[in-house]
Amino acid sequence: MLNDLRFALRTLRQHPGFALTAIFSIALGIGAASTIFSLVDGLLLRPLAVLNASQVVTLRSVAPTVSGSQFAGASGAMSYPDFADFRDRNRSFDGLLAYQLSVFGFARDAQSQPQMKMGFLVSGNFFRVLGVSPQLGRGFNPEEDQVPARDAVVVLSYDLWAHEFGRDVSVIGRHVNLSGTDFTIVGVAPESFKGLDQFIRPAFFVPIMMGAKLPSAANENLLTGRDKRTFMVKGRLKSGVSIEAANQEAAGIAKSLEQSYPGTNRAIGAGVVTEIQARLALLPFYAGVAASLFFLAGIVLLIACSNVANLTLGRSRSRAREIAVRLAIGAGRLRLVQQLMTESLVIALAGGALGLLMAETAAELFSRLEIVGETPIQLNFQLDHRVLCFTLFVSVASAIVFGLVPAIQSARTDLTPALKSGEPEYGRKRFFGRRALVTAQIAGSVVLLAAATAQYRSSVKMLFADHGFRRDHLLTMKFDPSLIGYTPAQTGQFYKTLIDRTRQAPAVKSAALALFIPLTSTIRQQAVIPEGYAFPSGQESTTVLESTVDEHYFETLDVHILEGRGFLPADLANSPRVAVVNQAFARKYLGPKPIGKRIRLNDANGPWLEVVGVAVTGKYLAVSEPPTEFLYLPLSQDPQPRMTLFAESYGDPAALAGPLRQLVHSIDSNLPIFSVRTMDDIFEQTSVKTRDLTNGILISAGLIGLSLAVVGLFAVVAYQVARRTREIGVRVALGAGRSQIAGMVLRSAATMSVTGIGIGLALSFAAARARGAQPLQPFDRLVTIVVPVSLLLTALLAAALPAWRASRIDPQRALRQD
Repeated sequence: MLNDLRFALRTLRQHPGFALTAIFSIALGIGAASTIFSLVDGLLLRPLAVLNASQVVTLRSVAPTVSGSQFAGASGAMSYPDFADFRDRNRSFDGLLAYQLSVFGFARDAQSQPQMKMGFLVSGNFFRVLGVSPQLGRGFNPEEDQVPARDAVVVLSYDLWAHEFGRDVSVIGRHVNLSGTDFTIVGVAPESFKGLDQFIRPAFFVPIMMGAKLPSAANENLLTGRDKRTFMVKGRLKSGVSIEAANQEAAGIAKSLEQSYPGTNRAIGAGVVTEIQARLALLPFYAGVAASLFFLAGIVLLIACSNVANLTLGRSRSRAREIAVRLAIGAGRLRLVQQLMTESLVIALAGGALGLLMAETAAELFSRLEIVGETPIQLNFQLDHRVLCFTLFVSVASAIVFGLVPAIQSARTDLTPALKSGEPEYGRKRFFGRRALVTAQIAGSVVLLAAATAQYRSSVKMLFADHGFRRDHLLTMKFDPSLIGYTPAQTGQFYKTLIDRTRQAPAVKSAALALFIPLTSTIRQQAVIPEGYAFPSGQESTTVLESTVDEHYFETLDVHILEGRGFLPADLANSPRVAVVNQAFARKYLGPKPIGKRIRLNDANGPWLEVVGVAVTGKYLAVSEPPTEFLYLPLSQDPQPRMTLFAESYGDPAALAGPLRQLVHSIDSNLPIFSVRTMDDIFEQTSVKTRDLTNGILISAGLIGLSLAVVGLFAVVAYQVARRTREIGVRVALGAGRSQIAGMVLRSAATMSVTGIGIGLALSFAAARARGAQPLQPFDRLVTIVVPVSLLLTALLAAALPAWRASRIDPQRALRQD
């Protein structure tokens, strides 16, 4: 094997043109595949950074009462009392842990301005169950998980420790202020542990028992409310216990809880799933995204393999005498195949190494993508041992794909003609195979370019469509007075003062308050029961997106009220409760006359709300989303600690930032202000950059496929000219002109190109029809005309040089060839 490797390296070094072209071609394919794998791995596949991650599973609540909604029951969260019952009654787990993502006001000391940080409220056994040992100090002791609001201790994340404390090892025992309460630092998590979410990196970990002391409405009844399902639950299976057995036990415990607590646990089941299953349940579109990305990478890789196979088949012509001599002196055909496959493996491994460098560059670019929202979402794309193993696997598989058939064909060389002329006698069938490979490459390029063009056109239409709200001349600021100890009454008074003074500011045209910023990642969901609506059997409610807004919101953001009215100052806390729904909600649940209809929140025991208005259906999470049901609640009847101020300016909205900061500090100089951004900037970050990323991936794939197809076409046409040199000489000798010879070569290239374009367009149209539910029809004249014409012209340009060479063949020298 070592001798084969030395011979392969020496042979490739003697033919640098072939070696470099083949290595670069396969590097493009492997690089695309490795990049896509790193994306999908970061989004979906990468295991948790804990001890024996395969033993850690998710225990989810199953709530059929909210099934049927595209957002229903996705999280599978549990209440703390339910978690405690499962923890104490189960026999399948070595331990169950609970955690909840929460917002904190973080300050290093009493003199520091609080910052908004995301942290985990965790059960006391959190680190023990996961098998995570702190970098410094300790985790939580059992007694710190027993008494509410007693043990104010915190474990810092490694990133916060490094950023705020400069990796000071004496940090243990110091105090930090979290939402108005001093906490003692008892530990620092290891650098490798980023939490239990593939997107969100918590800044610190706080015992669940301290959650009740955090001044937020979201933490009321946190430890006692059986209907307050906010905790995610994971567990480590005991040795020898299967997921199926744990699932059966969980279902039995859930049934027992339903019988004991019918008021809160009616129809609430439980199930045990793997980490990947839990991620897919939370965001099911990931499966489609992953499949689409791998399909895209597969096409590029197959085009690359076809290209290298074509180059290898062409090179076998020049090696025919060498191979024939080796066969003549006794080399076995199997031994010859092994030698040739070693050369292919060297090409593939070199291409894989180069592809890894390409993937690393792409991963760095993707990791810089910012997703706007109060939750700090970070895309974790990295080249680790998993990507290296995947790249190695793909490299070896590629070597087999592009190298095996040429190696077998070379080993089957007919000795007599090869020794006589130095060329193999391959015949029409083998040359037809090379033409078929080029045709397939061109077809694949058409599919990629059509997809890229369609995606670009669709995304442009979506970006410039009406999104149901305005974004020009708007500045946003976020606040959460509860993070510095405001009571609900003080919070309400602060927001009243803030909105009154902001609307009186001379540079402000209008202002409003809302819980949710359109097209950002943070949004609430609400279980709703429309009065008189008949749900399918076993379902009693639906889940819709929801935001709390004040009476100025619809005017300030230009959200049109189609029927009825928006909210009024008369909609007070002690007034009859009201709501505004969007048109999609009204059409689906309320019928042709929605005004005056009632809806109930949460469950059958929840409050009734009268629908007083119907707003236009807009875009809430993404510009590409289908029409989605949405619910608006008035701030006066649904007070929230964390709100966003929308200020409309007469001119540049960014110019409002300074005056509004001064205004806020005149109300309370200690109040932190978060996320000061214009709506145009938010739209740029959430929608335009996402579009650019998607379009960049597709266009890059299309251009890579096109480049490889052009190289393959050039190689086949050049080989065809060399193979037909004698025939061309005869044609010239009989009077054929140079233009006729060039035309003959170009016609051959055009035939392959047109055939590939036709097949590619047919596949593209079939794929479009299979995706018939897309919001925009993707195929138009740009796809059906511009892409094929451009590809055909590019193909003819690639064939122009071999055609020109063919037209310059000297008939005398050609006829003297054997």
